[in-house]
Amino acid sequence: MKRHIAITTGIVALSIALVSGCSQPQTGNPAPVSSGAASAAPRVSNPLDPSAYVSRPCDLVPSQVVSQLGFSDPTPTDADSPFGPGCGWIDVSGAKPKNLSVGLQILRGQRNGGLSAVYRTRDGGGYAYADPTEVSGYPAVFADTQDRRAQGKCSVYVGIADDLTFSAGVDGYSGQQDSCDAAEQVAAAVIKTLQGGS
Repeated sequence: MKRHIAITTGIVALSIALVSGCSQPQTGNPAPVSSGAASAAPRVSNPLDPSAYVSRPCDLVPSQVVSQLGFSDPTPTDADSPFGPGCGWIDVSGAKPKNLSVGLQILRGQRNGGLSAVYRTRDGGGYAYADPTEVSGYPAVFADTQDRRAQGKCSVYVGIADDLTFSAGVDGYSGQQDSCDAAEQVAAAVIKTLQGGS
């Protein structure tokens, strides 16, 4: 039993690291852009405050959404984690494990710079893909350092303030559409939570 818990905790920590660790604060000058000027990130017209969830990031995703996606017991990371506060779920009941993770890009108490940081990483060649989108009226980007969407892994960063994003990611799904739809569903649920919904 202890071995299963250790393995599960390790997988969840890795999932959160892969999703929330990609948009760490940038220091110094941004990397040069290979073609043209860096594009500006969209502004966030209705900022959301996630401070109530820094110490309880698993509550960002309502339990009914977690259940609908086939997950149950969460494993949190705390605000002192080098990846920021986040939460992960794993489902090992199927032929291959499925993972779900969310993270607030607040690293050691500092906000990550919002979608501008994601765009700088993209423009500097730090992402294998970065596709702008919108989730529940908030600007967002599907992005990751490796493009494994066809293998069922998808991550999205959502701007909830001009200087802050949260991330939602899944792995172990059947393909790009399935995985990115699930990531977007989780992200929409997080926004609803931050807006005071249930």
